[in-house]
Amino acid sequence: MKILLTGHKGFIGSHLLRSLENQYEVICADKKENLDLCDQALTESLPDCDVVVHLAAINGTKLFYDIPFDVATNNLLPTVNLLNRYRNTDTKFIFASTCEIFNGATDLFNYKIPTDEKVPVVFDDILNPRWSYSLPKALGENLVANSGLNWTILRFFNIYGPGQIDHFIPEFVNRVLNQKIQIVGNDTRSFCYVDDAVKLTRNLIENCPNQIINVGNDEEFEIAYVARKILKIMEIDPSLLEILPGKKGSARRRCPDISIAKKLTNFDSFTPIETGLKHTIASLL
Repeated sequence: MKILLTGHKGFIGSHLLRSLENQYEVICADKKENLDLCDQALTESLPDCDVVVHLAAINGTKLFYDIPFDVATNNLLPTVNLLNRYRNTDTKFIFASTCEIFNGATDLFNYKIPTDEKVPVVFDDILNPRWSYSLPKALGENLVANSGLNWTILRFFNIYGPGQIDHFIPEFVNRVLNQKIQIVGNDTRSFCYVDDAVKLTRNLIENCPNQIINVGNDEEFEIAYVARKILKIMEIDPSLLEILPGKKGSARRRCPDISIAKKLTNFDSFTPIETGLKHTIASLL
């Protein structure tokens, strides 16, 4: 099987590449290697393949607010170009989406948590730069599902681990190293260690047709709980943690229903949060 993997220089992509390359022929495309998938002509020149795994994206909560236009365009155009390139072929298209697309459903309309794949996609304020990442992902889901290709949409829930940047855990560790023992808001999240996400993703690439699947861990924690775990691992007094007000648009709770993923993959051996945090922190120090 020949796989085109986009975003292989990114966080999840780099881990997935190491897992795939020993078994499959993997072709890589990443903006960090001057392969800008926003360029339609370049995308049209990509080779035929059996599977596209489209992970390439600008991601990171801070970036959603700082450069929303760049985030939006760099998450939409590559998806459109790749679908145009492969939509009249027998290629299977795996699209990396996000739990960010339904924050409004859980916060405003009390949709159930743990949240299943049938959740409505809701944006409460179309002007909020927070949605510069998730709006293109929501549109991408619709484009993929209506492309005529065989497809799988993977909605990732707060994946973490070594090599990650611009997300809560590495950002908090860096703040602590700079004597700023603070978190912004105290929402809940369900953190999934990257090795577990890769195992789930690999299995779903091979076995899941025309379906949206949640990829994550269904163990839910307050951010403050995770922050204090990090402080304890770093041998810093957890009582020093300061909790600042959260930003507008941040989901109050986030936890996936992963019953479909478990049924399809038979995977249920998740890395404990403390073990994953120790590996992640060790990679940052």
